[in-house]
Amino acid sequence: MKYISLFVVLILSAITVRAQGPAETKAAFSTGFELAIPSAGVFSIGTGASAKMEIPVVRPLSLSLTAGITPMFYKSNLFGNSRTPGAAVFVPLKAGLKYYFAKSVYAEGEAGTAIETNYNKASVFAFSIGPGFIASINDKSAVDIGFRYEDWAGEVRQTAIRVAYRF
Repeated sequence: MKYISLFVVLILSAITVRAQGPAETKAAFSTGFELAIPSAGVFSIGTGASAKMEIPVVRPLSLSLTAGITPMFYKSNLFGNSRTPGAAVFVPLKAGLKYYFAKSVYAEGEAGTAIETNYNKASVFAFSIGPGFIASINDKSAVDIGFRYEDWAGEVRQTAIRVAYRF
């Protein structure tokens, strides 16, 4: 419950900050596919989906709010071994900053929580950092491709790729 309250405060703060300073771009929303490649541990791969809201604050800086779902598959479960439990499902909820070096090249850092929904039912601190770029399709949409290193309180460390359609 405290994480939902934190997100509400962040959204209201972003709206207040945006009203105080000019922004170069409009707010954007994207939905995309996630591929997670854990660096060590019990998981072999993760796939999922996410939604991201981006709210410009000042010229090169935007606030980002991200929510997603990521099933992480255990190493031996990819081949249907019945002795291994099914995928551990995580719901990452993060807020962060996105800095644009150029019109379509950025670096982003986020922090928040990753909630495991089916086994431990615990939430852990999550942070991520990485670069990305945006390829315009037309004036109103684009493809956003981001790469990041992500750490969920040492429980899951991964390299992730996100390919999203940006509205």
